[in-house]
Amino acid sequence: MPYLDKDFKGEVNIHASVPRTTEYLASLDPQHFAGALNYFNYVIVRKYLEKNGKRYWILALILGSLLCCVLEIYRRVVGKYEDECIERNGDA
Repeated sequence: MPYLDKDFKGEVNIHASVPRTTEYLASLDPQHFAGALNYFNYVIVRKYLEKNGKRYWILALILGSLLCCVLEIYRRVVGKYEDECIERNGDA
């Protein structure tokens, strides 16, 4: 995960309306959450490509960043959850 400078992270949060967006996404039922999250990310990427053009290296950077996001979620959330379950229920 990119550990952004506090000032830059604050700027991103302001422009992304992070509290409003995260509250909205968190309020969705599981049936709609995945699709909304997917669409939200797609809209951001599409807008970036409209402004900056489609070049292979840009597309590769975007895909790499999204992949790193997935890996960070696994590292910070899923892995810890699995460890808690193993401790609670025992390992295989």
